[in-house]
Amino acid sequence: MERELLRLERIEIDGLFGVYNHCINLNTEDRVTLLHGPNGVGKTTALQMVNALVHNDLSYFSRVPFSRFNLRFVDGSTLELTASKGDGDQGAGILSLQTPLRPSESTEVKLARTEAEVIASTVDFLQPHVSMSSRWVDIRDGEVLDEDDVLMRFGGRRRGSSRNVEDDTKWLSSFLANADTHLIEAQRLVRTHWDGRYPSDRPFVRHGPPPLIASVVECSRNFHERLGETMANYGRQAQTLDQTFPQRLVAAAERLPTEDIQARLTALDSKTEEFKTIGILDETPARPFDTASLRDMDDTQARVMTLYVEDTEAKLAALEDLARRARLLLDNLNAKYQHKRIRLDQKDGLVAEGENDQLLALEALSSGEQHEFVLHYDLLFRVKPNTIVLIDEPELSLHVTWQKRFLPELIDIVKLSGFDALVATHSPFIIGEKDELMVGLGESA
Repeated sequence: MERELLRLERIEIDGLFGVYNHCINLNTEDRVTLLHGPNGVGKTTALQMVNALVHNDLSYFSRVPFSRFNLRFVDGSTLELTASKGDGDQGAGILSLQTPLRPSESTEVKLARTEAEVIASTVDFLQPHVSMSSRWVDIRDGEVLDEDDVLMRFGGRRRGSSRNVEDDTKWLSSFLANADTHLIEAQRLVRTHWDGRYPSDRPFVRHGPPPLIASVVECSRNFHERLGETMANYGRQAQTLDQTFPQRLVAAAERLPTEDIQARLTALDSKTEEFKTIGILDETPARPFDTASLRDMDDTQARVMTLYVEDTEAKLAALEDLARRARLLLDNLNAKYQHKRIRLDQKDGLVAEGENDQLLALEALSSGEQHEFVLHYDLLFRVKPNTIVLIDEPELSLHVTWQKRFLPELIDIVKLSGFDALVATHSPFIIGEKDELMVGLGESA
């Protein structure tokens, strides 16, 4: 069982840009908080600071003028980073942790660029990863390198010699294992294949910039992989139940009332038809019995049917989570798209269709349609429960009508997935009538 992540309750930033003090109390009940304010007050920076600290990317803070940054979690734990004072040096600070169940911890940390960052900047064929901190890409073959790799290959140092925190502070690593963030940046329409895997339909490039891919295409491929894994689990579950059915039937003593069997079969028919409509199931095998005969079942037949119903429910349960998320994704997108729709395809993942069911390239969707596609896909399929989801400017490329739909749809997704969302926006249409979810930024120090 995966460890349950800690939820964030409050963010405090003092001396941001030497001007602003911000206290952001998250709406832990509704689980959605909207940051609103004029340009330059630090909405995007606040998101990036949270993301950097939770992922122990302390070098980020060398680029942001601030005096104190504090994260408070719902269990009462606080993680605080205090920048050094004096001659304006932003290269050091004190990182401290307080929790209800353990003694306070603190250590001095380096905020300046790490040794690996300095070395990587001198290697012509290493480029910073656009979405992963403290990672670089060897543009000769697309390999992703971490700090230890850079030091070992280009710095002549032993593996493990580069650490953000002195002597690899165990208390910090242990605490950060209990929290996670998912940052959705304003630039989200293009992604890079810098994970060492190149698309099968593109030639291998030894030199030049790493290959780019439209985010909608990457999402479709990711969904295809998820669908394949889910169907494989469904097949294994079905095979196990079918193979053990005779033995379990011999030992079965339970029998449901006839009315319950009929009601549950009707519910299974409805669920199966829904899965077929979504596109997860193609065809379902015909039942090996006449439904009308259920009214006159004897005890043996009732035991058989009870086990059949329970097994069929267990098989379909393997598809339920993916189906629920796919249904919400398709409903949200297709309610907005005009003269085109997104559908699930077992061979190609997620595909777009125009008039008369004509296939469209996903990249041919408008920028607004792609923004909606990518944002909704990430929220539904890439976020674990209790993750701190940081969304920057969801209104980009969206018509006012779509902006007004964003928040109700986000709240529905939050209810399904169980994460906390912190959204930075300029748009009053995103906020709508939900002023109670808004935190205004802009007060000077």
